[in-house]
Amino acid sequence: MRRRSFLHSCFGTVAGLNANLLSRTAHEFPTHIADKAGMAKNVLVKVIGTAQDGGIPHIGCFCSNCQRAWEEPQFSRLISSLALLDLIENKTIIVDATPDIRAQTKMVRECMDPKKKKKRFWPDGVLLTHAHIGHYTGLMFYGYEAQSTDRLPVYCSERMNGFLAQNGPWSQLVDQKNIVTKTIRPKNILSLTSHISLLAFQVPHRDEYSDTLGFKIMGPKRSLLYIPDIQNWKTWDRSIVDEIQKVDIALLDGTFYSSEELPSRDLSSIGHPFISDSMSLLRNIAQDGKIQIYFTHLNHSNLALDPNGDARKTMKKETFNLAEEGMEFSL
Repeated sequence: MRRRSFLHSCFGTVAGLNANLLSRTAHEFPTHIADKAGMAKNVLVKVIGTAQDGGIPHIGCFCSNCQRAWEEPQFSRLISSLALLDLIENKTIIVDATPDIRAQTKMVRECMDPKKKKKRFWPDGVLLTHAHIGHYTGLMFYGYEAQSTDRLPVYCSERMNGFLAQNGPWSQLVDQKNIVTKTIRPKNILSLTSHISLLAFQVPHRDEYSDTLGFKIMGPKRSLLYIPDIQNWKTWDRSIVDEIQKVDIALLDGTFYSSEELPSRDLSSIGHPFISDSMSLLRNIAQDGKIQIYFTHLNHSNLALDPNGDARKTMKKETFNLAEEGMEFSL
């Protein structure tokens, strides 16, 4: 009886976590309206994931951040993703198809006009930043064994396009026309809807299977910079200080807060700028208050995940924030 009770407790915790993520509606995720009151809400970016590729809690991990998320699912985080919502045309574009795509698709559908909701819902397109597991492997759910979509547009770089077309199981999605890949040309503006356009640019990262893209997402009135993965700011051929000053909102790579997080690993070989270094670089812009800066793609070890920790307190003092699922930014 004791063993049965123990197993029931273990599986109940995991099942409860999964059920919690899949059952929460868009309105039940922690909603943070990041815009000023009175701004139009018909063209917007919605944050639908903020964790590094492994998610939070992380597989097999029981560090303080993961333990908190195992025990209290409200502290769990889906893998980094955005939804671009044109509610005028009732169109949606998902940025990165993550392994959490099921829960994230449900979040996106909840934003749609109730009169136009379909029982079988998929977005009007998917944008891919690169070929690391947290950013494209959710495409598998569009295949024959799951949703079996019909000619879903998937926008990606030329190299990423070739990777999908030439390697299974992704090539089956292309061959069976579950998806139709469309190459994004950096420096060329891509119109996604009548009200949302995009400018892609390459950023340095660990490019084993594809190159890596960042996006400037533009609406009728405002724009947003999205760079969830980058090696570091110094190796980029652009100035992050200059690029941020061209937009109204920035969601940046915040994988690690500092080098203290994983003492057993060489973080320089993994890449990613530390939040602490990014804050030093961008402090004047943040304190000016005209541009909103948020950090996303958070590793499970990230010191800023502790809501009462020194790292979070420092961020608030410096007027920086973590991205949260449910945040909405008007464009």
